[in-house]
Amino acid sequence: MSMRFLLRRGLIYLLPLVALAVALTARLAAPDLLDRLMLISFDLYQRIAPREPGNIPISIVDIDEASLDKYGQWPWPRSLDAQLVDKLRDAGAAVLAFDIVFAEPDRTSPKLLLAQLNRGGSVDSETSRLLSSLPDPDDALAAAMKSIPTIAGFILVDQADSPPPIQKAGYAFAGDDPLHFVDTFPAAVSDLPAFQNAALGNGFLNEHVDWDQIVRRVPLIMRLGNKPVFSLVAEILRVATGAHTYVARAAGANGEKSFGENTGLTQMRIGPLTIPTDSAGRVWVYYAKPRADRRISAAKILSGDFDPALIKDHIVLVGTSAAGVVNDLQATPIAAGVPGVEIHAQLLEQILSGVYLARPDWGKGAEILFVLLAGTTLIMVLPRIGALASALLGVAAIVVAIAISWFAFRDAHLLLDPIYPTVVLVVVYFISSILGYLRTEVRQHQIRSAFSRYMSPHYVAELARNPEKLQLGGEYKKLTVMFCDIRGFTAMSEGLDARELTHLMNSFTSPMTDVITEAHGTIDKYIGDCIMAFWNAPLDDPEHEKNAVRAAQLIRRKLVDLNRKLKAEAEASGRRYHELRVGIGINTGECVVGNFGSEQRFNYSLLGDPVNLASRLEGLCKLYLVDLVIGEETAKALDDPLLLELDLVAVKGKSQAVKVFTLPPDGDDESTYKSRHEELLAAYRRQDWTTALAALGEAPLAAVRYLAPLYQLYRHRIAHFQLEAPPRDWDGVYTAEEK
Repeated sequence: MSMRFLLRRGLIYLLPLVALAVALTARLAAPDLLDRLMLISFDLYQRIAPREPGNIPISIVDIDEASLDKYGQWPWPRSLDAQLVDKLRDAGAAVLAFDIVFAEPDRTSPKLLLAQLNRGGSVDSETSRLLSSLPDPDDALAAAMKSIPTIAGFILVDQADSPPPIQKAGYAFAGDDPLHFVDTFPAAVSDLPAFQNAALGNGFLNEHVDWDQIVRRVPLIMRLGNKPVFSLVAEILRVATGAHTYVARAAGANGEKSFGENTGLTQMRIGPLTIPTDSAGRVWVYYAKPRADRRISAAKILSGDFDPALIKDHIVLVGTSAAGVVNDLQATPIAAGVPGVEIHAQLLEQILSGVYLARPDWGKGAEILFVLLAGTTLIMVLPRIGALASALLGVAAIVVAIAISWFAFRDAHLLLDPIYPTVVLVVVYFISSILGYLRTEVRQHQIRSAFSRYMSPHYVAELARNPEKLQLGGEYKKLTVMFCDIRGFTAMSEGLDARELTHLMNSFTSPMTDVITEAHGTIDKYIGDCIMAFWNAPLDDPEHEKNAVRAAQLIRRKLVDLNRKLKAEAEASGRRYHELRVGIGINTGECVVGNFGSEQRFNYSLLGDPVNLASRLEGLCKLYLVDLVIGEETAKALDDPLLLELDLVAVKGKSQAVKVFTLPPDGDDESTYKSRHEELLAAYRRQDWTTALAALGEAPLAAVRYLAPLYQLYRHRIAHFQLEAPPRDWDGVYTAEEK
């Protein structure tokens, strides 16, 4: 695919639009990668503006390193666990929840010891009676759990031999069945049945971990096989509010829009609480900085060294932060190594405070619409306003996207993605800029190619290196102008068909254009069989007068070669040969040069009286029967010994006379006749006809072939004046009546 094709087919717009369409499609068809980037921005927001901790009565009893140092390694005897529960009950705890699973019997249980001894076969009946009569620590913990509203926990796993956990509450679904969207596990590791029966609630402890091992959302509902199960936090809320049933509201329920699709959960109702969720029943956790006063060491509870006010009427969660006890340390958006019990407490406080982060249903659509509008605008305006202005526009759009996302998070707790719009706009800008750069390169190449047809390659290269030297718009400048016209072209063209005429014109204009541009000239236009050129614009040329005259001399030489070629072609084809002759007029003066025309079409050209005079001088070639007429202003800058004055003439449309000059073709020696030529003109202007005729009769002038027609013209004039004297005020000026 060529760069010209990019311009001709408008792919500078089409390719970025295709990229934009791919980005929009990817957001709908393959959102995982973009969602991952989105989560990073939400983490940053939480670090910048974490949730303000509330005054919800929630406490954490931490089985920390100090507790293990004092009471021994985990697991503790269940009798010690029972003491911990009793201490919390006596302190007035409202609800007690364990972020711990008691899946196996106490290893110090007399029943377990008796079974081990029986396997050895060495236990007598008295020993067996005594062991059987001892209290079981598991029974003690179960009794303690019955004395206070307690929530037990279980862990959903991929494989386990234990029976499923005991369901403590009913559930109902409003709308479409959402279980298709929630996470599913085939098995669970649960508390011993005695503990489950003693507890009022039983919830899973699992947390949802994203691709980067960060906990941002915690599920309230998951599926064990084909049945729904509910989280520890959900069970705490149910028990605390006295509810017995969960109501899960899905898309398609009354008041919920699904647009004909089953899109999963939208909220869960637990007693008086309505909790918004994502489609999988997960709640975005809006983390606050951990409160040190909320966490109490289990060792202090067991020793009684604590303030009961920290427990009374509180929801108490028992968990551990000790390394190596359980693999329960997680990363969150604001911290690493956070105990799972702290995450449960954060979510619990957030829900009871009524503060939620929400990824709105319309969020993705709004992001796509913003990208579509901003991206399309950027694609449409970049080729028109340029890369820098478009970059500012793109940055402004990105700033708007980030600002909307930030203020939506800070003020409305809405999660709107700033990463996707940013990435797409950057990609669109990059593609559009690259294509714009290629288009600029194409245009510059075309400009260089076009200008190289009209001006010197030296100038084209200079403009390419220093484009600021090309000043667009009109400016006054001293220029040298040339008109080069084919003599007798009308009569010559009558005998040629269109193909032959085209060939003739191209044969003439092509080499003459090369000659002019090689002499640092700029082609203004082709006017039929005439070439108009100028020097000293668009770049300065200190020797523009000399270069213009040099171009005229080169045209003369090139014309000799061209006529030789045309003659050979005519003879070969049996056609009549027409010799090409030219008339060249050159003049210098102040002109206005720049872009002229209309907003739709303009040309780089020049205007001014010196241009008109140059055209008149070219017309004088027919009068004076020479092929080159040079204006007085141009002649002043030449300082050329070959320069010969032709006459003092007032051209048509001008009242003031000017001197006109010519240069003999290269190779003529002026030393033998220039002085006699000047004597001729002086005698003519003082009306000394005898001396003038004598000068014309001199051998040097008679031998000049180039000026022979001119001298014949002067003989006719003198003969006329001898018959009819000029006016008394005649000053030697000839008034040209024709252009």
